[in-house]
Amino acid sequence: MEPGATHVTADQHTLLMLNSIDMTGDEAHALGAGRLNHGFASLGLRTMLSTATLGAALEVLSRYFATCSSVFRMRIDYRGDLAEVSLRAEGRDEARCEVLEEIWFNALYTFMCWFVGRRLPVMGAVVARLDHPSAYRVHWAANAPLSRGEVSSLLLPRACLQWRRQVHEVEEPVWEALRFWMDDDVGSAADVQTGLRTVFGRFEAPARARLDEAFGDRGVGDRQMSRRIKAQYGATFRDLRGDALVEVATRLLQMTDMPIDEIGAQLGYAEERSFRRFLRNRAGQTPAQIRRAGGRTPRTSDQAVRSRIHALTRKMEL
Repeated sequence: MEPGATHVTADQHTLLMLNSIDMTGDEAHALGAGRLNHGFASLGLRTMLSTATLGAALEVLSRYFATCSSVFRMRIDYRGDLAEVSLRAEGRDEARCEVLEEIWFNALYTFMCWFVGRRLPVMGAVVARLDHPSAYRVHWAANAPLSRGEVSSLLLPRACLQWRRQVHEVEEPVWEALRFWMDDDVGSAADVQTGLRTVFGRFEAPARARLDEAFGDRGVGDRQMSRRIKAQYGATFRDLRGDALVEVATRLLQMTDMPIDEIGAQLGYAEERSFRRFLRNRAGQTPAQIRRAGGRTPRTSDQAVRSRIHALTRKMEL
């Protein structure tokens, strides 16, 4: 990684994962209850390719894990219009299992996106790691609000499970999936907004992201880059940033119980009133109205638990 880098690229993450598998000779990275021999993930992808829809592929993969692995258990649960895909790693050391879940959590998301040929619209994500750096922020890979829970999981619109397979039988399915993941232009023109959310989602305070930070590494000046952005997206840099902020804020308000002031601070607003004013001007709604539209209301007990987690995480970082 470059000195001062604030995020891990898809290429870097993939290289780290492959190197760790090569060094341990174990696709469970020597972290689980048993070994996963080389080829375990490849066979799993081949079982997915025997189906026609994402829902059927996940059901088959769940049975594959249950039959062929002593390390992973996978479940698909339904909550109204949402589907929750969860993954639990088993082993003697809970902390090591949490790390393993996180590794395969990202791999599973990569495989699912490759299967349908585009990024999936994840509504929320959960990880078990207490010290996860993106907890109660936005997950770097799934680009969704991230919270902590007992098991790592992804929350998807249930309709996504009807999406049809867009890939064919290939000799090296894992490598093809990873190539898809590492491609910066993954997806079609219809997925442009997903790419923009990823651009702004990598910042600690996206509201303060500047043009040169988000798009400037192209060998051109700000003025020329502004013209290119306008031509490509039909909007100014400020508008693109505003749209991305509204979407991330909406997900955090509707899919988590984070206090409004914490969400504003996380997005880069020094004062809560500035965050409220931004949403009223940009989305035409207050934070409370957006939260009510998602059917969630803050719960005191959850906030107390979250505060304790934050406090413990800060201690671990010192």
